[in-house]
Amino acid sequence: MQNRRHNFLIFACAFLWIMMMGSKNVYTAELDVLQGVFNAPKADVSMAMTWYFITYSSLQVLLFFILDKINIKWYLFITIFLSGIVTVLVAFMTNLWSLYWLLALNGLLQAAVWGMCIAILSKYLPKEKMPFANTVMNIGTAIAGIISYGSASLFVGSGMWNVPFIFLGIILSISGVLFFLAVYLCQKLPTNDNEVRIEKTTSEIDLLPLTSKLKKALFFIVSFIISLLIHSVFYAGMNWMPSLLTEVHAQKSSVGILISVLAPLATILGSVFAIKHCEKYKNYIAVALVYMLITTLFSLLLLFLFNSNMYLAIICLILFLVIAMGEITIVFSVLSLKMSKYINAGAHSGLMNAAGGYAAGFAPTIAGAIIDGSSWFSLYLTLFIICFALLLVVLGFYFATKKRA
Repeated sequence: MQNRRHNFLIFACAFLWIMMMGSKNVYTAELDVLQGVFNAPKADVSMAMTWYFITYSSLQVLLFFILDKINIKWYLFITIFLSGIVTVLVAFMTNLWSLYWLLALNGLLQAAVWGMCIAILSKYLPKEKMPFANTVMNIGTAIAGIISYGSASLFVGSGMWNVPFIFLGIILSISGVLFFLAVYLCQKLPTNDNEVRIEKTTSEIDLLPLTSKLKKALFFIVSFIISLLIHSVFYAGMNWMPSLLTEVHAQKSSVGILISVLAPLATILGSVFAIKHCEKYKNYIAVALVYMLITTLFSLLLLFLFNSNMYLAIICLILFLVIAMGEITIVFSVLSLKMSKYINAGAHSGLMNAAGGYAAGFAPTIAGAIIDGSSWFSLYLTLFIICFALLLVVLGFYFATKKRA
């Protein structure tokens, strides 16, 4: 019974995360269609998602400070059930201003999902199940992309652009109910079965001993900046991949869109291997260093190969994104769980997700401005500089913790 309840909790958290991401990203998947529906330029239509990410990330920063005081079971049940209703309402809006307000509200309602799911999993699961749960949660992001673009493609082709919002909104509300039930069942397990689930080996917990408030504050600030920057290079590279194929390599728009759907599937490998390597090699900072070194090398290759050969450019860019996703996973969730002796894993993971939200909202816009104002070379030069700077930061952490490993 205990094992079944733990597995159900993993499923419920992953399902909640997948449906939240899947229902939210339908809007992005239908941007071109929505321009015609609302007779508005791309910048105006995409502004709704900018407002979403602003509220989404800003509330996560606030929740970081108060997560310990919140009843997660009830909070996520209420907010996600309401978020499903808001998602359904998107299908019936007739002007952009109403979409701005609805998506900003949805950002607030969905802000806590990642951090609170990590907090719940780390509280109720035994140590040996956490790597699996972490892998499932990270893979869920790619599955959500399939749901978003797949449902959009299916219904838009039939002239029913609003149906995905209705369908996925209803399922999102159901996912909130399942989450509530899963947590309730785990709470009914014997008390001693719910205590101290994330035990660390000495080599893991001593890598970054946060023994003072100053050290904790610096850890939060530096990890937030790292998460912001690595997410930024990822989104800048990912979101402009279709344009690279159409503008630089003269491919049809359909080819670019197809690649933009398939590329996220490849990035699953980055998450899976990063988690496995961090479990196999206890010095997870050394693993992060290797991943950051490879990411930097591919960013350098992109700088010189992005316009030479289309196939070579695609291979380099996808490999860059795969390894960058591995680095994101280490910062996004592995680091939070490994440091749970000193910090609230859910609160820190939510903070890392907030950084990712800010990056998703602003990095593609900044990258587009660099391309339009200068060149594609300038964009990839910027990505290389950021990656190299991150490499130096991780290298500094590695040398600082090498004696403790």
